[in-house]
Amino acid sequence: MLIIYAVTLLFSWICCELSVMLFELIYYIKISFLVDKIEYKDDLLFLRTKDFEHVIAEVFRRNGYKVRLSNHFGEGGTGIILNELYYVLAKKERYHHLLEIEYVKKLKHHMDNNSIYRGMVITLGDFKINTRNYCHINVITCINGDQLLQMCKDVKGLGFDTIFAKSQN
Repeated sequence: MLIIYAVTLLFSWICCELSVMLFELIYYIKISFLVDKIEYKDDLLFLRTKDFEHVIAEVFRRNGYKVRLSNHFGEGGTGIILNELYYVLAKKERYHHLLEIEYVKKLKHHMDNNSIYRGMVITLGDFKINTRNYCHINVITCINGDQLLQMCKDVKGLGFDTIFAKSQN
């Protein structure tokens, strides 16, 4: 009787793991299709925050970066790590919103705590002048909404094989 219980438990655990892997694969296929369909900044603005971050990660993956998502970033949100060298924070804001320097200072603090010396901040809006200056001094790249849209257009159609490269990591 104990053996039947153990086999049933093992079978249930395997089924659960396979279903999680299947849902993750379906999600990455969805993200890949979203990247290929982006034409306007509105397409990015109306994404959920999680999808927005994953779309940015997919854009970098298609550009040849090794991408890893982290749950311990900045204001307690997620972030993207590129080639174990860059910390990337994506802030989904309105087009006319200018990103404040405080947001970038939190990224810089996190970078210092983890001995990472390059960063990137991505927003759909733009950056205040003092924020851009602070980023320039601290080796943090600023990518606004227009640049992000162009990055998405540049990698359009390159995504099918990157889905399967993700599952190998």
